[in-house]
Amino acid sequence: MKDLVRYRAMESLCRQSAVFHPLESWRLLAEAEMWHHKALDEMTSDALARDGTSSACALARTEALSDARNRSRLPAAG
Repeated sequence: MKDLVRYRAMESLCRQSAVFHPLESWRLLAEAEMWHHKALDEMTSDALARDGTSSACALARTEALSDARNRSRLPAAG
């Protein structure tokens, strides 16, 4: 759990830094995406350890969470 908090903090820091450093934003956003995927991997491994469920179920659950988060970040159409 400690790693998950750290990964989320690093993702947030990279995204915030990208706003203030536009010339480096491409690199910072790529790094934020890396931390995001590390956090997803950590959540999957935590779910497997906690529930003892199959990796396919845990992966589907984390992908659904990720899709929901990505949809909420998209600007509204119209």
